[in-house]
Amino acid sequence: MNKEENKEILPNIKNIKTQDTFTLPSKGLVYAEADNIGKSITLRRMTTKEDKMRLRNESEDKVRKDILQACILDQNVDAGKLKLLDANFLLFKLRVLSLLDDTYKVSCFCPKCTTTFVHEVNLSELDVNYLTKEKLKMLKVELPLSKLQVDLKYPSLQDTINMGDKLREYIDKFPNADRNELVYTVSSMLYIDKINGQKLLSEELEDWVDNLDILDNRFLRNNIAKLDNSFGFDEVIPAQCPNCGNVINHGLPITNELFNPSL
Repeated sequence: MNKEENKEILPNIKNIKTQDTFTLPSKGLVYAEADNIGKSITLRRMTTKEDKMRLRNESEDKVRKDILQACILDQNVDAGKLKLLDANFLLFKLRVLSLLDDTYKVSCFCPKCTTTFVHEVNLSELDVNYLTKEKLKMLKVELPLSKLQVDLKYPSLQDTINMGDKLREYIDKFPNADRNELVYTVSSMLYIDKINGQKLLSEELEDWVDNLDILDNRFLRNNIAKLDNSFGFDEVIPAQCPNCGNVINHGLPITNELFNPSL
């Protein structure tokens, strides 16, 4: 192996941190006391054991939860209870801590010249949006037509795992069901905590969402969309098309580049 190849595998082996503590973008404001999740989480570097978890025949969310769980050093913290935005933030931090690589490649499409290109994002330079108590007011919504009071929530990593499992079970049982229609309903259900102060069973909530007036539904979905950018990595990342110079904005999708970066 020549020096250049070795450099690609071991980009910087000096002053390696074995662990690091990260302030959560939510600052712990969205957790109950029983969740035992504070303002920060300490992670250790991944080992071969965690790297092998990527090969499991399980959902991607389940694998990511197990990897995070193994690397969290804080006592009695359930990775599944982490809000999805916090969990994604920690996954990228774990990636940098373990692989010593700040560069994350994102595939982009330029609508102006139809060129597909790769944008290299420096994870250590990305802006992080932190949650404030003022932003928590967005969790209270009154629907314009029905005047129903809806309490929203930030879905946890375990919420997405459970909902994904239910979707797969339903599609296995009813293979002709339209997946897009199912996802449309589920994407709202994940964010709904209470309606007029009451929690509904999953089946009741699904029925409620499906029978919601279209104006109320669109208002609800617009408010849910605002929650996705209220904390975490800034999801508006500019990239310039190398072909025509057009600047587009993209987010930070989790792909195979997370723990298996291409050279």
